[in-house]
Amino acid sequence: MKNQWQVILGILLVLFIAIFAVINVDSVQVNFLFAKAEWPLVLVILGSVLIGCLIIFFLNISKVRSGNKQIKHLKEENTELSRKLAAAEAMHGKKSTIDVGDKKETKEETKKPTL
Repeated sequence: MKNQWQVILGILLVLFIAIFAVINVDSVQVNFLFAKAEWPLVLVILGSVLIGCLIIFFLNISKVRSGNKQIKHLKEENTELSRKLAAAEAMHGKKSTIDVGDKKETKEETKKPTL
């Protein structure tokens, strides 16, 4: 449901920007650091929106990559802790299941009587 609202909001925003850009067709002077140019305002508006979208896109890619790194680290930590738990349970004579690759091994150990 959340994605549907994002799509609808995105479409409305694009329509608003497109209508705003088409209404403003006058030529304006754009001053770069080293040159000046005379461009239609519609191109300046659409170019600015495009550059803003690209900046947000690349910032989101960075955020997703760092999130994926954190997920990978937490999965490795979870696996290591699961193995330690299984080893501790095995030491106490309980039945445990240990994941080794794609196989699951079940071990059952009983305490041997000491003499």
